[in-house]
Amino acid sequence: MSISNLEEITCPCGNVFEADLISAVSVADNPELKEALIAGEINLVSCPQCGEMFYAECFILYHDSENELIAFVYPLTFQNQAARCREKMLREFRSALDGFGEKQKIAYDPILIFGIEDLVLILKAEQETEDEESVLKHIASKIGIGVLKVQPSIARKFSIPKVLPVLKGSKTIDANGVISALKTLLKHNPNLLNYAKLLDRLSKNKSMLDDVKKAE
Repeated sequence: MSISNLEEITCPCGNVFEADLISAVSVADNPELKEALIAGEINLVSCPQCGEMFYAECFILYHDSENELIAFVYPLTFQNQAARCREKMLREFRSALDGFGEKQKIAYDPILIFGIEDLVLILKAEQETEDEESVLKHIASKIGIGVLKVQPSIARKFSIPKVLPVLKGSKTIDANGVISALKTLLKHNPNLLNYAKLLDRLSKNKSMLDDVKKAE
């Protein structure tokens, strides 16, 4: 679930006031909060004294189960305490897992982020990739290729799309097959920039997909 708490905030003008800040976001429960976060509308406050609007930094736990993303987002000012924050994140994550039933177990690791801006950058980049993935899924059969899905957390780890083009009928991810399918895809639509980047990477390092398969 998504959680908000009443927090004490200091405005740049020096005024101290209280405001309700979101400290946990569950995309499954409140999908609209993801869009609000990307739009910069989360924890945006207005000082009752001077009227200035600004982002009030606080810790945010972000969870998107569909995309296998759990992010512990600390204020940017905590960056010099990265080791302590990572240790705290892993301790709390493991403690939470101990309370889950088998069907609720999470099989992917959390990520540590400092500053809400970095989380927004990740979400925007993944949204752009998802748009290209939708194009691929829509035209795959029309241009004679197939598609295979990669676990979202694994795709994020290797910075690749979650949906890969493969040779028609292929049931496994093979580097040569993916390269061939990518060439067909990009010949049909050269504007799919994330897939163009993937083709360039695979042309230089085919073994990358072996690592992806091992990680799944």
